[in-house]
This record gives sequence, structure tokens and C-alpha cells, in this order.
Amino acid sequence: MILPAHIQPKGNETVMDLGCGCGIISLILARRYPDLKITGIEIQKELYDFARKNILVNGFEKNIHVLCEDIRTFQSGRIDTGVDIIVSNPPYKKLGTGRMNPDPQRAMARHETALSIDALVECSSRLISDQGLFFVIFPFDRLPDLSTALTRHQFYPEFMRPIHIKPGTKAKRVIVRAVKNPGTRCSLSPPLCIYTPENKFTKEYLSLFRS
Repeated sequence: MILPAHIQPKGNETVMDLGCGCGIISLILARRYPDLKITGIEIQKELYDFARKNILVNGFEKNIHVLCEDIRTFQSGRIDTGVDIIVSNPPYKKLGTGRMNPDPQRAMARHETALSIDALVECSSRLISDQGLFFVIFPFDRLPDLSTALTRHQFYPEFMRPIHIKPGTKAKRVIVRAVKNPGTRCSLSPPLCIYTPENKFTKEYLSLFRS
């Protein structure tokens, strides 16, 4: 996964994976940073069960705790303090755009049927600590929607990286790191290309999975 490769915790920080799905991002972070305390939240029972199974099979039940809940109603008082890092790979299509998948699980993962980007950022703002970091991957062409939501809920982007399929193509996704309340000025990282013109994975893309 591209997103967790861009997260570099400082130590035994607390992490919340919002809309954790089957737990892939949480598992990658737990493997790379064993001192992290990770909480995953997933609204879909089938994916929640899958995440729990993945966590147990991989031996990370002491590192990752997963809850089957709606993040829109999750109460911040249920955690001791605001979390240090929030990460999310949210639904990326607006309602009314594109073809809705007939499978309810896939439809919820792709379209904002249960969670809009504004609702996600609002929940993150409520759960995160002051100066905490919010990491998200989102469609590049919806960056204005993301930027508006971040500003509305007191997040300030400090890092952006466009993701391209190949050199010379339009960016498909963007990784954004935002800080709760004012931080440093935003830096634009060189774009990441997944494939070379010869349809092979780029060295930089492959290096993300070795780090």
C-alpha cells in the first residue's frame, strides 16, 4: 500500500485507522513499527470480521484493536487522549457520479454512501490530538473538496504528493499529510509514478514496499 509507506511515526504513538476495511494499513504499520498502539474502526461487519481474523493470523492482537462502529458517532471520550496519527483510505466517489456497484459492500467502499470526505475530516478533527497528523489518500481531481474540508475543520496541509500511473499522465491520486492547528508551510513532494513507460513498476514504487 502506498499510503502507509509515507507514514513515519516517532515512537510509541497512538494511531487510528478510520474505515480500516480488512486491516491492511494497520497491519503494515504494526509490522514496521511494533511500538505503535493502533485502533481500527470499520462500519461493515463482514470487513470487521475479516480484519480481526487478519490481525489474529498475523499475531498482532496486542498491537491492533479493531472496532465495528460508525466513526461518525464514535465518541472521543472512549479513548484516553487524542490520538497522535489518523490514517484513512476513504470512499472516493461522490454520490451521483460514476456507476454504483450493485454489491453493497463495494458500493460503500467506493461511493460516499455512508461517509463523505467532510464527515471523515470532521470526525478526525474531533478524535485527534492538538498538532496530531492526519494522513489520507484521495482522488487528485477531488483535491479541492479535500482542501475545503481540511480548512473547515482546522487541519493544515503540510505535505502533498501526487500519484501518477505513468510519467506524463495526469495524477490519479494524492497523498496528503495535514496537521491539526497551524503547522509548517505545505511542501509538494515530487510525484510518484507507479509504472515506467515500458509498463514495469518503477524503482521508487518498489522501494516503498521494501522500506
